[in-house]
Amino acid sequence: MINDYEELETKKPEILAPAGDFESLKVAVYNGANAVYFGLPKFNARAKATNISLENLSEAVNFCHLYNVKVYLTVNTLVSDEEMEEVLDMVKEAYTKHVDAFIIQDLGLAKVLREHIPDIELHASTQMGIHNLEGALIVESLGFKRVVLSREVTLNDINLIKSWTNLEIEYFVQGALCVAFSGNCYFSALKFNQSGNRGACLQPCRLKYKANYNKANGYLLSTRDLCLLDRLKQLSDIGVDSFKIEGRMRRPAYVAQAVQSYRNVLDSNYNKEVIEYEKNNLKRVFNRGDYNEGIYLDRISKCNIINADYQNHRGVCIGQVENVRNFKNIYAITVESSAPIVDGDGIKFVSNDGQEVSLGVGGVERLEENKYVIYSKSAPNINDMVYKTVDAIRENILVNQTKKLPITAHFEAYPDETAKLTLSYENLSVTEESLFVCDKAVNQALNYDRLLQNINRFVDTQFELKNLTCNLGQVFIPNSRINELRRICVEKLQQKIIEINQKPIMKVVKNTLRKVSIKEINYKNFIIINDIRDLDSVPEDAYIIYAPTNYEFNNINNFLVQANQSGHNFVYLYLMNIANSLDIQKIKNILVEIGNENIGVVANNIYGLCFAKLGFKTLAGYQMNLTNSYSAKVILDLGAEAFTKSIESDLVKSLNTGHNYIGKPTVMTFCHCPYKTVYKYDVCSECEYRDGLKFQSEDNINYKIRRIRCVSCYFELLYNEEIGQKIDPYILDLREE
Repeated sequence: MINDYEELETKKPEILAPAGDFESLKVAVYNGANAVYFGLPKFNARAKATNISLENLSEAVNFCHLYNVKVYLTVNTLVSDEEMEEVLDMVKEAYTKHVDAFIIQDLGLAKVLREHIPDIELHASTQMGIHNLEGALIVESLGFKRVVLSREVTLNDINLIKSWTNLEIEYFVQGALCVAFSGNCYFSALKFNQSGNRGACLQPCRLKYKANYNKANGYLLSTRDLCLLDRLKQLSDIGVDSFKIEGRMRRPAYVAQAVQSYRNVLDSNYNKEVIEYEKNNLKRVFNRGDYNEGIYLDRISKCNIINADYQNHRGVCIGQVENVRNFKNIYAITVESSAPIVDGDGIKFVSNDGQEVSLGVGGVERLEENKYVIYSKSAPNINDMVYKTVDAIRENILVNQTKKLPITAHFEAYPDETAKLTLSYENLSVTEESLFVCDKAVNQALNYDRLLQNINRFVDTQFELKNLTCNLGQVFIPNSRINELRRICVEKLQQKIIEINQKPIMKVVKNTLRKVSIKEINYKNFIIINDIRDLDSVPEDAYIIYAPTNYEFNNINNFLVQANQSGHNFVYLYLMNIANSLDIQKIKNILVEIGNENIGVVANNIYGLCFAKLGFKTLAGYQMNLTNSYSAKVILDLGAEAFTKSIESDLVKSLNTGHNYIGKPTVMTFCHCPYKTVYKYDVCSECEYRDGLKFQSEDNINYKIRRIRCVSCYFELLYNEEIGQKIDPYILDLREE
């Protein structure tokens, strides 16, 4: 028995796997996941996944708990006031079915859940945008046990959060990487009326764009996938508790491979050879070219975070097209390949100019070693490169992988007594006593071989028999009675294991949901500007919000002096929605030197509320995603004097208080440098920045990019149209683009 300290030292981080459907859930468990996360059909950020239903939730949870795998339910979308009771009822039902934890984005929902289910375990979703110590301290104070950190977080900030909070840390290590800061991408919502904060994103980031300064074009907003196999030990050493794999929209074979690869690397103690081997395995199931291997962690803005050449699965290059022949609209394609090609494979032909032809192999003939003929209705060109996108043989192995729990059995039977069967798994045992009394054998008595034949029937269960012992007298027992005894005993053992591996259900408050009252302090109108020359356009009865593009003391102080001269004695400083610890310290120094009698702040991320605790008047901006009165009340209780409603108008129809945003909003915020993407350089000393960079979409709409500088540089993609109505109270955005 090891002591608690030794157990802490040897504990490996959790591998957390996606489960877009029941099949993916099973392969995740079979391949070594410690926990799985999935959503129900409503209120989760992957609405287009198959998802688990409330009807089969118990089955899914019990299956996972049988293998001591935890279950986290994603309820990680924004909700409206009208929906709050429905979401509460859904979570209550899921809680009573022994879901281990709930991943939440909406602060109001978190407050409601804590009030109605005091024992509930809440995890702060990455959609909440927690990426620094200040934000982490606030969500910890709100009762969250774990935080799913934003992908943009730095190693230094992870270390600070782990050192100064008691929060568990969950971090994405594998899968698709959103180009925009999580929770603050409104592109799909405004352009297509399909909100990423409602799980319906149409991914405009994966479309083609053209930069205006030169001929750079392609998938300029499409990021490479994340793969942090090389960084796992480093992340583990600084205290990351859970390695999270993205992929609820991907097929089961991908989930199986990803879980298996990360399990193998952890179990190998981060062996370099194993890491390289597993990287190649991961590329076989999905890749968009080279991986992003931790650019954000080191706060390095390399241009290769974006893959402008293609945005979908490229596969692994296996050869080249040698010949193409046409037989009555069926093409015979001769391929020289370094890997076997079989029916069911996925193949992609890529020409020199980047044109692609994809097909599923439904007819193939092997000519000789490394040479195959594929029959298809689509024709590539001679010398096109051949990529395998689906390896049918390997994927069949992956999805058919199973994992049985090893058990032992002991059987006792004597004449004129009941029979007893004991099944044991690890330190758990159950014993079932028969309802019948054993007869004395007249002819053939029950022997070990016949007993084994009847006991060892676990094909349709999650168990496998490792050893059978018995004490047998001269008895006769029909096979059917032995089988029935085994079946009942298996059910009891399975239930006992499940019960051991799940938390008990505690009290659930049954009173109805109560509406909250909102009392904002400040109902004046606000005007956002970023140029001193715009001071004259601000009415005397409105507050000024200064949104600098460069956070320097002299810049901000000079603006305050000019504002005072124009009759505005108090100014609010517009804070970035992303700020690492160095950025925050710089802003704190500026604000403290100026003093809270002259300046307040606009918080666009939960970290900004730390300034309210320092005595600065605080207004919550639209990027706080306030869509219901419950979340607004949380923000006001944390010190904000007023708040801006979400710009996702469909969600705030019943929120009849709060400021309305008017202007061209930021629909994406980047931690990478789009200038490096366009001009293909990595070193900031070679900076090609100039005002006016635009990305033009395929429907000929220009989206302007604005740079924001603090200690680090951040970039904003602006919407092309003004949104909002001039209804008091409002925040009017007059910033120069």
